[in-house]
Amino acid sequence: MKKALLGVLAILAMVAIAWAGGDPWKSKPYSQWDEKDVMAVLQTSPWSKVGVTAQGAWRPEGAAAADTANLGVAGSASDRSAVTSGASTSQMGGTEKRVAAIAAQQPYNIFWWSSRTIREASARRAVLKGTITQADADKMVSAPIDSYQILVSAQNMYIFEQRGEEAFKSAAFLQLHRAKEKLSPTKVEFQKSADGKVVGAVFNFAKTNPKGEPAISPDEKQIDFELEIGGTWLRTYFTPKQMADNKGEDL
Repeated sequence: MKKALLGVLAILAMVAIAWAGGDPWKSKPYSQWDEKDVMAVLQTSPWSKVGVTAQGAWRPEGAAAADTANLGVAGSASDRSAVTSGASTSQMGGTEKRVAAIAAQQPYNIFWWSSRTIREASARRAVLKGTITQADADKMVSAPIDSYQILVSAQNMYIFEQRGEEAFKSAAFLQLHRAKEKLSPTKVEFQKSADGKVVGAVFNFAKTNPKGEPAISPDEKQIDFELEIGGTWLRTYFTPKQMADNKGEDL
């Protein structure tokens, strides 16, 4: 009996050690994540690229993720502002070029938003802040997502608010390395704060091609995300093989 008890205690100790270290998205349920775990997902996980600038490196380091407290899990209502300008400098005039210059210089945070891991981090953060219950978080995370989604956020999203969702639909794409194909967004949805300001832009991409086949094959090695903002390009990459939690691949 004593040996059996010691064996159980040893197993529990090993489990505790495993949960104490390693990637939180693999080591423990998201309902047990603390603020440190949430920030690990939002700052250093394979689904997050923080501090990316138009002139910056593909692997930015030392930048903090944006506050995602105001970002909804599944997007928000469409922008109702008039779309009078395009996404490139050739379609602007006057002070719009200054707006574009500011937008091109600031850092952006880019997330693979359709992943359950990122949505879990966003929902769990809201729970830790006391704005929603864990039961509400579970409902938000379990809601089906019918497209691949990339979220782009920054401290100043004025250029997005000024030009509207439709203008940015043709300004972004996903580049598949193995398939040598580009995927264009099916739609762009703005996320807004309580006071109506744009805090994020969600780019939606179809999960299947016109033939009904998966748009991203299981053997895809790298996916680049590129977005034109005011005549310059914001670029980063994602590695599908690394984007997995304890339930498997997570896109």
